[in-house]
Amino acid sequence: MKKIYRLVPVGIRERAAFMLRAGYYPQFNKPVTYNQKVNYRKLYWKNSLFVTCSDKVAVKEYVAEKIGREHIIDSVFIGETITPKQAKQLMTDYGPLVVKANHNSGPVQFLEADDNEEAIRRVCRNINQQLSEDYGKVKQEPWYSHIKPRVLVERKLRMADGSDPCDYKFHVFNSRDGSKQTVILQMDYDRHRMLHRSFFNESLEWLPFSWKQPCLRTSIIRPPGYGKMLEIAKLLALPFSHARVDLYNIDGNIYFGEITFAHASGRGRFSSIIYDKWLGRLWELDPAT
Repeated sequence: MKKIYRLVPVGIRERAAFMLRAGYYPQFNKPVTYNQKVNYRKLYWKNSLFVTCSDKVAVKEYVAEKIGREHIIDSVFIGETITPKQAKQLMTDYGPLVVKANHNSGPVQFLEADDNEEAIRRVCRNINQQLSEDYGKVKQEPWYSHIKPRVLVERKLRMADGSDPCDYKFHVFNSRDGSKQTVILQMDYDRHRMLHRSFFNESLEWLPFSWKQPCLRTSIIRPPGYGKMLEIAKLLALPFSHARVDLYNIDGNIYFGEITFAHASGRGRFSSIIYDKWLGRLWELDPAT
């Protein structure tokens, strides 16, 4: 089915996928909603930093220069492929690991101390298969096609109690006159079992909409160093009309996750198109940048 789907002209294919997932007919050339503006970006992107900042290896040096190396997660391996033998040795040397391809947006793989041989082989096989795929063409996000595929292995971050850290996703919009930056914080919960998410404004007030995944009405405790997180997210998003900046907070120590330029590939269905339009209005500058 995938092969047949890819034989369909890209324009028809993208509009069909948009209608199926976002829930309405798109106008990509005169975008109004958030999702339409993401698709405009996919068609007409012109910011060369998209390539650097989407490359999970190259972006580390870029971000280290901007905010300091203390915010960078340690890379323990970078290579053309990874073998089970290499993975086992890395686990012996560094403990639990995160294994990913640098040229796409996942899926990310994890290795734990109690993983058996088959689990380790499965992770390596999955990552090596990802390297053979041109993610830029698959998702029609062309900047990914300019990245040389490599395997990246990082230490797995843990909280002091051994739990996984929260992933703070900051959607940052720069205003037309450069006077302000608007931040919408996305928090994903229970992502490995029953994923749901909530959105908050910069002041951590809950926002009443869902986006692709079910929404949970909740509150959020202001994490230690939250002001610093906002500062980092806004700084890293500054060269772009809009970007999503992901950060981790380990007991007040802030680590960079990634920068994303086409959230949900521009097909994430909102609970109401009203919110799709609202975020579209926040995105004031040229979506191609």
